[in-house]
Amino acid sequence: MKAIITAPFHQEGVDILSKHMDVQLAGWGQTQEELTEDQLIEAAQGCEVLISEVEEITARVIDSLPDLKLIGCTRADPRTVDVHAATRRGIPVFHAPGRNAQSVAELTVLLMIGVARKAFEAERFVRDGEWTPDGEMPYLKFRGYEMCNKVVGIVGYGAIGRKVGAICNAMGCKIAAFDPFVTEAPDYVELCTLDELMERADFVTVHCAVTDETRGMISRDLIAKMKPTAFFVNTARAAVVDEEALIEALAEKRIAGAGLDVFMDEPLAKDSPFFELDNCVLLPHIGGASHDVTRHHSVIISEAISDYLSGKGVRCVANPQVIRG
Repeated sequence: MKAIITAPFHQEGVDILSKHMDVQLAGWGQTQEELTEDQLIEAAQGCEVLISEVEEITARVIDSLPDLKLIGCTRADPRTVDVHAATRRGIPVFHAPGRNAQSVAELTVLLMIGVARKAFEAERFVRDGEWTPDGEMPYLKFRGYEMCNKVVGIVGYGAIGRKVGAICNAMGCKIAAFDPFVTEAPDYVELCTLDELMERADFVTVHCAVTDETRGMISRDLIAKMKPTAFFVNTARAAVVDEEALIEALAEKRIAGAGLDVFMDEPLAKDSPFFELDNCVLLPHIGGASHDVTRHHSVIISEAISDYLSGKGVRCVANPQVIRG
């Protein structure tokens, strides 16, 4: 078999796949320059396996590659692949669920601690030369809150939410979670309604995908239920939250603060109202930006493809019906 991989890919994944096929690396994963549709079609001619992350595997790409037998997308959600077109061709689409769960979970906890302890503000205080013998006393200016014994409310108890819960539990936090698709959780997690979570939590952290049901789910009314001492953290998607209502709550100090890695408009415009807030930490959508994520998705998708080709089972496939049928 011949494979072309345009995603960033770790050698460990290449080694796994090389037992079954000849592997060629190209495209954005090697040059940070995205191949056009025509370039991808040309590069993948004769390939039986095509794996991408940034380059879109469209219906035209799929239909232009007669030898194609397997498709991979190194994202957790294979949104850059036309899964319907692949299904029509009977081609399984492999993906990498949970690839960045640890990375996002760790950044989430970093934001929780950072906003609660005013760590980011204190760092700027030092860099800007404001830490002087006769200046404001940092011990008083940056006094914050510990996380131990606080209630962490997790909205969406999937791969990332579970890791956030485990880390926070180890820190001595009390864990509450809302997820309509989850009926069982570890003993240290209390499953509750979203209203209950928003009312009780000292930290509200969002970990769910954008769907028709979740779009705008964290509404103005729900934000109004938060404690004035509570912090809001979002490393998922901005569309889950009423962003205007969140900005108003922060500006009016109706909640203590927020740590945000995602926004409705990215990058933020220079006149964004977020820049006027002194109780909000802003990051440039880096939740999954760890070097380890490349290894995670490479191994996840390579092992899944290897097991499939070896007859050991089917997993991490977005359209398993093409295999079962």
